[in-house]
Amino acid sequence: MEKNEYLDSQLNEVIGNILKREREKQGLSLEELSNRMNNKIIRQNLHNYENARTRLKLSRFLMICEALHLDPNEVFEEINLKYFKNAKL
Repeated sequence: MEKNEYLDSQLNEVIGNILKREREKQGLSLEELSNRMNNKIIRQNLHNYENARTRLKLSRFLMICEALHLDPNEVFEEINLKYFKNAKL
């Protein structure tokens, strides 16, 4: 595995964990979250994003943040603390 692939994979994992935590904190199922977005992102895709099985595009990340009433900047701050500060570049 190339270094860039690994970093991308790790970053997607951190993002997925944050989104899953926030969804569960709100008591939402994947289906309910999908419904909040008028099914623009289906349940299975949400599952794949949360489990870092599929790369998350920025536009979809923003859509999920909006549906969860999250400030994307705050999510990026958490990503910075959890991922970039501990990454050995």
